[in-house]
Amino acid sequence: MLEFFIAKKHILEKKKQSLIGILGITIGITVLMVSIGIANGLDKNMINSILSIGSHVSVADLDREDNYKDLLQKLEKIDGVKGVIPKVSTQGIIKYTGNYGSYVSGVKVDGIDFEKAEKGFDLSKKIVEGTLNKEKKNTILIGKELFYQLGANIGDKITLVSAENQELPFVIGGVFESGYYEYDMNMVIIPLATAQYLLYLDPNKVTSLEVTLDDPYKAEKVADIIFDKYGFLSRTWGDQNRNLLSALALEKTVMIVVFSLIVVIAGFVVWVIMNMLVREKIKDIGIMRAMGFSKKNIMRIFLLEGMTLGGIGIFIGTVLSLIILWYVENYSIAGITSIYYLTKIPVELSVKEIITIILVNIVIIFFSSIFPAYRAGKMETMEALRHE
Repeated sequence: MLEFFIAKKHILEKKKQSLIGILGITIGITVLMVSIGIANGLDKNMINSILSIGSHVSVADLDREDNYKDLLQKLEKIDGVKGVIPKVSTQGIIKYTGNYGSYVSGVKVDGIDFEKAEKGFDLSKKIVEGTLNKEKKNTILIGKELFYQLGANIGDKITLVSAENQELPFVIGGVFESGYYEYDMNMVIIPLATAQYLLYLDPNKVTSLEVTLDDPYKAEKVADIIFDKYGFLSRTWGDQNRNLLSALALEKTVMIVVFSLIVVIAGFVVWVIMNMLVREKIKDIGIMRAMGFSKKNIMRIFLLEGMTLGGIGIFIGTVLSLIILWYVENYSIAGITSIYYLTKIPVELSVKEIITIILVNIVIIFFSSIFPAYRAGKMETMEALRHE
């Protein structure tokens, strides 16, 4: 196509301007893709950390239930349910005396059925030191950060004081790591029967049933089923973390808007370059019109120039973004991983998001190119030839 070869000639003649246009688009798309990929990864990592030893649906309206086990069996039969964990939750104080002296701290106490938790939470996979002993009633699991804060060892004795001021001795049986700092620093897990004894509860009573799902994003659907079938109100993980999720969504939206401005600026750079090119090629436009080129031919030439610059910039930016994201995901970056509770920076960028970013950039480049191209195309032959 003749228009393409003329457009190519113009681009090669103005190498400096062309490189500036390509560089601007490359930077814009790279910044946007990398920032969205890392933001998605951090958001997903935080949600996974919160849900690592947390439920997807919590059924706490159990006052009218004489035996929680009947309801538990019903909930386990719901399609998509991975496990149902009976839980007794309360606040308490731990007391420990070790190499660093005495330590007293308030903690969140979760009493759970270890057998059910193994199925629902994969609890043994969260244990980084010690073992998950399902038989001993005086064993306690503590978070990794709290364990290091105590300077304790597996098998050490620790005392737990309940909100009712009942004091029980425990043995540190294992250390769990959820990946969520608040859990790892301020939470302990004890056997369900021991928690019931600690709170003077009937063995058939629990404070909640924690439902885990194969797909956490079907929590709302399962909560509706529980209410419609059995009449029990429940809260999803989204309800329990609504403020956090809203904050993450707002943060991501602001970030996308801010970094999108770079893409808009890159489009403006292309617009400026194309306008300069049209101005410099006015006599050439007149000659081409005199040779029989139509207005559409002229317009197509300059539109192809802008779209070619944009296409090269988008291609380079996309490839560069994927390389950067691959590096970030596979190699820890000193400083960032020590500030945040991470060993590596997580990355999450879907094909749909990549395609959306590319299409948005194509639209911006198109509009940045069409107006200068239209200006070149509407120029009359004599007007162009008379231009000085």
